[in-house]
Amino acid sequence: MTYFSGPLKMSGGYHVRRGRMRMSKSAAITALGVLLAVFLSVGTAVAHEGSGPPPKDLKFVNDHWTPWDPPEAGEGAYIIQKGDTLWDLAAEWLGDPYLWPQIWDENRYILDSHWIYPGDPLVIPGKPQVVPDEGPPPGSEEPVEPDEPVEPDMPYQDTSEPEPEPAPRVAPLLPVADAQDIHCSGFIDVEHEYSDLWIAGNEHGEDKLHYGEGDVIYLSQGRNQGIQPGDTFAVHRVTRDVDHPATGDLVGKFVRRLGKVRVMLTQENTSTAVIEMSCEDIRTSDELVAWDEIPVPMRREMPSFDRYDAEPSGGATGHVVHVADDRMSVAQGSIVHTDLGVASGVNPGDVLTVYRDVEQLPRTVVAQAIVLTVEGTTSTVKLTANSRETVVGDRVEIE
Repeated sequence: MTYFSGPLKMSGGYHVRRGRMRMSKSAAITALGVLLAVFLSVGTAVAHEGSGPPPKDLKFVNDHWTPWDPPEAGEGAYIIQKGDTLWDLAAEWLGDPYLWPQIWDENRYILDSHWIYPGDPLVIPGKPQVVPDEGPPPGSEEPVEPDEPVEPDMPYQDTSEPEPEPAPRVAPLLPVADAQDIHCSGFIDVEHEYSDLWIAGNEHGEDKLHYGEGDVIYLSQGRNQGIQPGDTFAVHRVTRDVDHPATGDLVGKFVRRLGKVRVMLTQENTSTAVIEMSCEDIRTSDELVAWDEIPVPMRREMPSFDRYDAEPSGGATGHVVHVADDRMSVAQGSIVHTDLGVASGVNPGDVLTVYRDVEQLPRTVVAQAIVLTVEGTTSTVKLTANSRETVVGDRVEIE
């Protein structure tokens, strides 16, 4: 049987590809003569350099072999002859062999343009019309009748609809911090109540005192207390009391967020869990509370930080009452806690100005901060810009 390459010939001749056809033993003797006769009567396969192997699944359609599903030859159709290629036919029909894709586009039942088969029909595309550089000859354009006659005495009126104004560009919402800033920062709890669920030990016993991500631990409660496999808990640890820097009154207890654990299996009064995330060393007796996925605040943009803008905004004011890690002072990127809580009208994502009052002088702007979480009477904030270091006792104001 014969396969013909579609778009191009090889330079220097034709490349011959021979295919094999497997036949069952029962039909081999009968079909061998038929196939040999067909092969000799049609010719050899022709393909240009770089073409793939010929299709394998041939069918006997309308007295010829083809792998495609050719349509019935319509009026004016051309029947492919032995030796034809789309390249040669484009040169003959369209005057340019490089226009062979136009022939293929009209005959898409041919799935591979490199292989066309004698006996298959081709729809002949029309010749392309080339407009000279100086444009079409005068008088070749057909006159276009107006849709409606225009009264000569009436002035022209534009009745088209005005184009709508483009919508103003809205900046995308972006996170003001990352999850670690929230889940590893801690908070001030005004009236802390100790949890009745805590870490009771680990699989290594007393040989291991500090735990981290991937460590297997045991919890103080099990299925009798309602613990189920898959439950997740946050690890907390109370560190110290926080006193107000201006009044000396107790603000609350500072609670560190240490990590996250997931229960793998439960016993009657204990559970086996794994530490999925740890901010620092976790220990036996650290408290466990139900995990709360705290969302990261989002803003479209941050206001510019102007250290010389000492004018009050009129928003609620308060104090920095605690600095993370109990350091003396902190700067940009650090976490601090203020006494602005729910009652102050502050919300996650609000911007705060950190400043110091100076007697008989304009106040000194120290930093800018973003609110991450809000508790009852306190809030956790992240310093986003600094002109100098922030310390406990600095003032804060909602911008």
